[in-house]
Amino acid sequence: MDTTVTIMRPAARGAALKREKKAAGVLARAAGKAAAVEKRAAEEACFAEMASNERAALEKKIATTRKAMGVRKNEENPASICRLIGEWEQDLLLRMYLARK
Repeated sequence: MDTTVTIMRPAARGAALKREKKAAGVLARAAGKAAAVEKRAAEEACFAEMASNERAALEKKIATTRKAMGVRKNEENPASICRLIGEWEQDLLLRMYLARK
C-alpha cells in the first residue's frame, strides 16, 4: 500500500483555514439565531401569562367594587366606578409597558 502525503503550500493552507473559519461562523450565526427565536418565544409566553393574570385580577377587582357598591349584574356602572376602572386600567397598561422593557 502506497501512501502519499501532500504538503500544502502556504497559500492553500491559508485558504483552507479561511474556509473553515467561514463555515464555523455560519454555523455559529445559525445557532445564535435559533437561540434568539427560542428566547423571544419564552419571553412572549411569560408576558402573555402575566397579562392574562393581571387582567383577571382587574376583572375580580371590578366585580368586588361593583358588589360593594350594590350595583346589580345588568346595571350600568356608576360614574365613580367608571373613574376607578379607568385609573386601574391605566395602572395596568403602565405595568404592562414597564414589564416589556
